[in-house]
Amino acid sequence: MKKIPFYLVTGFLGSGKTTLIKQFIELHADSKKIAIIQNEFAEVNIDSRELRETGKSFGLIEMNNGSVFCVCLLGSFVRSLADFIGEHHPDLIILEASGLSDPISISQMISAPALRNSLWLAHTYTIVDVLNFQKTIERVGRNTHQIRVADTIVLNKIDLAPESIPEIRSKILLINPFAEVIESSFGRNVFLAGMKFHRPVEMMGTEETDSAGRPDVDSVVIKVMKPISTEKLDRFIQKYSLIAYRIKGYATTDSGPVAIQTSFEHTEIKHVAANPYNTEIVIIGPEIDQKELQLEFEYLCDQHK
Repeated sequence: MKKIPFYLVTGFLGSGKTTLIKQFIELHADSKKIAIIQNEFAEVNIDSRELRETGKSFGLIEMNNGSVFCVCLLGSFVRSLADFIGEHHPDLIILEASGLSDPISISQMISAPALRNSLWLAHTYTIVDVLNFQKTIERVGRNTHQIRVADTIVLNKIDLAPESIPEIRSKILLINPFAEVIESSFGRNVFLAGMKFHRPVEMMGTEETDSAGRPDVDSVVIKVMKPISTEKLDRFIQKYSLIAYRIKGYATTDSGPVAIQTSFEHTEIKHVAANPYNTEIVIIGPEIDQKELQLEFEYLCDQHK
């Protein structure tokens, strides 16, 4: 069974997540079988009504009164999603995380035994409200986490504060130097470039695929509290860049904190000003094992002593 692409959409309260997903449904629900997961801290989900107003057909799972990333709800969420996939077989799944969620463990969540054979983490979006960015980044640590894990960061509502965009862009790239940063008003045209439903040619040699093809991949996350030597980190990244389709994350090394990104054999490692989150590295590729990679990385860290 081919795995289903899983898209994560984060962003602080009022940043424009629901509006963006609503436009995606209007554009693609007639050609794709879309499933939406909406997560809200309140007991009643108002945003789901806005999505239904599109009049389009899509599957909807509501997880209210807490964060799906919280341990207290995680087991229930995994079971509900596994049951939903088995019943509806969607072409893609979009999770709209609560604006107060900390999504740092998303890869661990979809690597749960009940889901790991069904899903792969295709892309992570974070929506930034440029009008209120400074307030949220100073007061809400989770907003920084959302930016940090994103593949694409959308500066939304640029028409309301165009003069602040250069400064915001600079601050975001300090937090996540590898993210693609794009500008939008009302979430327009965000998913058109990012959501692709085919395997890159490099994964498949000369074989072409149609737009419905899905790569058979796994995604895992390595988390450790210990530092690692630069030499051993380079060795680890070099080894798995030959296997993985993508490696992305942060590590604490003997020469300071670094940000890491690979795309096949192309690797970038950049020093960053601060890394208060210890080592967290996401690896996406075929037939990779969470436990095996975690143990190998911890062994390399122990050799640092």
